[in-house]
Amino acid sequence: MDRIAGWTTLGSIPSYPTAAMKHTIHDAPAYSAREVAAILGLPQSTIKAWCFGQGYRGHAGEAKRFQPVIVPADHDQRLLSFRNLCELHVLASIRRTHRVALQRVRDSLEYVRSALHSSHPLVESQFLTNGIDLFIEETSRLVNVSRHGQEAMRGEFENALARIERDHSGLPVRLFPFSRSGGGAADQPRAVAVDPRIAFGRPMLLSAGVPTEVIVGRFRAGDSLREMASDYQVNEEEIEEALRFEQRQAA
Repeated sequence: MDRIAGWTTLGSIPSYPTAAMKHTIHDAPAYSAREVAAILGLPQSTIKAWCFGQGYRGHAGEAKRFQPVIVPADHDQRLLSFRNLCELHVLASIRRTHRVALQRVRDSLEYVRSALHSSHPLVESQFLTNGIDLFIEETSRLVNVSRHGQEAMRGEFENALARIERDHSGLPVRLFPFSRSGGGAADQPRAVAVDPRIAFGRPMLLSAGVPTEVIVGRFRAGDSLREMASDYQVNEEEIEEALRFEQRQAA
């Protein structure tokens, strides 16, 4: 790891010492790439590439390597934090729709990191103001995104950011991952949440504080939606949403 003019680098990704960053439970290395992939409904290979880099072959067969897009909480142990989970949630929202190449995403994000002086700009409060525009501006320059495409890109970012709950200082403390693979992002329910302070940071039915894996386990054992709704004092639709989330993870 190198030190350059007051900031450190991990590979080619700068790690800026920002005042907004606080090392809390939200920064603790707590998730494997497999767990994050399941929560966000992404391929595990994508999570690994975005967080730890990826080797590939060039046109002439020479070995090359993509640098990571996200600064992981623990690179050596290959573990990610809740903050990383939120970053990946935001990036995934645009990748799902616009299919911007990984190299372009990385280049655009490095530009935003430098402009905002932050290792984790996607979840910093200033990203909500000018960071989105900076990312779209740079991506448009690299990929030649149309005006309509830029507007759609902004909408995807805003929908994803709206599913991150923040504390009074603007730091992310709770994530409502998408529980349905289809349909508009803005219309998806918020029954399932991830909060590192509850259920050890595993996906849970928020109104009951019960991990979704417990609910699906009971369902497989023969418990009905009505029984579980009564036990947890929630409605059956919420139980059904927890089951839907778990089914999406298993897909």
